[in-house]
Amino acid sequence: MTCSIIGPGLVGSFLGAASQATRARGRLDREVSETVLLPCGTRRWQPAMPVDASCPTLIATRVHQTPWNTLPPNSIAAQNGLGQPIPVVVCFMAIDRRTDGVITSVGVTPRLVIGPVSATWQPVLAAWRAAGLVVEEVADIRPAQWEKTILNATVGPLCLATGKNMAAVWNDPDLRRLVLAATAEGESIALSQGVRIAPNLGERASAFFDRVGSHHPSIMRDQGELPSILGHLCASARAPAPALAQIALLVSAQVRFS
Repeated sequence: MTCSIIGPGLVGSFLGAASQATRARGRLDREVSETVLLPCGTRRWQPAMPVDASCPTLIATRVHQTPWNTLPPNSIAAQNGLGQPIPVVVCFMAIDRRTDGVITSVGVTPRLVIGPVSATWQPVLAAWRAAGLVVEEVADIRPAQWEKTILNATVGPLCLATGKNMAAVWNDPDLRRLVLAATAEGESIALSQGVRIAPNLGERASAFFDRVGSHHPSIMRDQGELPSILGHLCASARAPAPALAQIALLVSAQVRFS
């Protein structure tokens, strides 16, 4: 056994299959049976229930749906956004379900960034690497977490506001300029919070969005993610951030996010 998964949705199932997790718990405690295409090949993932609280547990529920006070003690969150009260593994990837039901990553090789964790997590990290995922262990998870939050706070909310997929938003010249301006603002906000993101964030954002194609981000399925992503950035701004404010204004026509 490597770990248990709480929240076996798209991301939870992808990472669960990659780690060969043997236990899982969904919101309705229904049996999980998924076919997952990993970089190493296709796997059938059928974990048993319930989770085993004695082993490492990966939390893949949404931030606003997570029962923080009742999680197993050795838990790590694979979630978008900021503000989680437990350690986080930051997932730079785009996960979709194909028309044939298979769960897979699209556009980019899945990359996971994780801060210091107990030795019990090392078999999980080894299993992810063996499945073809890139796993980076860092001393400070905050730069990666802020970077992913900034990526999630731009194109995703614009997909929600416009109803377009990521490729359609990114290929719109005006929206692309707005995304890159908001990315720069997000980087400045992170720095004001004492978090220095690696240089060339705009280039990395461009490379990511160039490759994810027609992906529909999770925020289009669950608008409850907005407060921990776009809402958190806007609330943390110590100086005007007009591009982020414009995205927030466009989204506000669709949903309340703060």
